[in-house]
Amino acid sequence: MIDEPFYICVEEVKENEDGSATYTFNMDESAAKDVAQIGLKFILYCGITQVDMKDAFDWILEQGKNKMGEGDK
Repeated sequence: MIDEPFYICVEEVKENEDGSATYTFNMDESAAKDVAQIGLKFILYCGITQVDMKDAFDWILEQGKNKMGEGDK
C-alpha cells in the first residue's frame, strides 16, 4: 500500500553537453519504496494492455495540455 502523500525533492539538475539533463532526487526510504511500486505497476499495466510506455507517457502529457487549454482543438 502506498503511503500518501510522499515528498520527492529535486536536489540537483545537471545539464549535459548533448542537451539532456541528469536529475538527482532526495526522498526518504518510504517514498523511494512507493515510487518503485508505482513504477512497477505502470510497467505491468502497460505490458498487460500491450501499450508502449512512451505512448502512455505521451497520452498523459497530452491530458495535461488539454486541461491547461494548450491541446489540439
